[in-house]
Amino acid sequence: LLKMLDQLLANGCFDIFTAEENHPFCVKLLTLCKEEIKKSKDIQKLRSSIAVLCGMVQFNGDVRKKILLQLFLLLGHPFPVIRKSTASQVYEMVLTYSDLVDAEVLDEVMSVLSDTAWDAELPVVREQRNRLCDLLGVPRPQLVPKPIPGS
Repeated sequence: LLKMLDQLLANGCFDIFTAEENHPFCVKLLTLCKEEIKKSKDIQKLRSSIAVLCGMVQFNGDVRKKILLQLFLLLGHPFPVIRKSTASQVYEMVLTYSDLVDAEVLDEVMSVLSDTAWDAELPVVREQRNRLCDLLGVPRPQLVPKPIPGS
């Protein structure tokens, strides 16, 4: 289903929703995608969701920042293959949608995406991911503390 959604996005089937900021369809689509990959360990599903999220970035308004946040969460994913795939697709996405990144920071964003070893240790990767968040004006993802058993 995610692969089909990626094809629909890539072929302009949802272009009608790009004119209006935060169109309810776009917001609902993001909610459904987040729910679909929540706590997933299915690499194919996660990879498909990366492509869908990158395609959804064409939507305008606050929903775009939320889509970027989801992609940046995937840049800090426990699976190195997901981090590398996300970085590669985000790189292509930035090239495709030139209005995503201010011209002043474009070179730095591109070099962080291409020069970072996304299969490195998580603390190193998350530092670079947070740098991207700052450059794009997206809130940094926060680690949610695990509940202490018996409390």
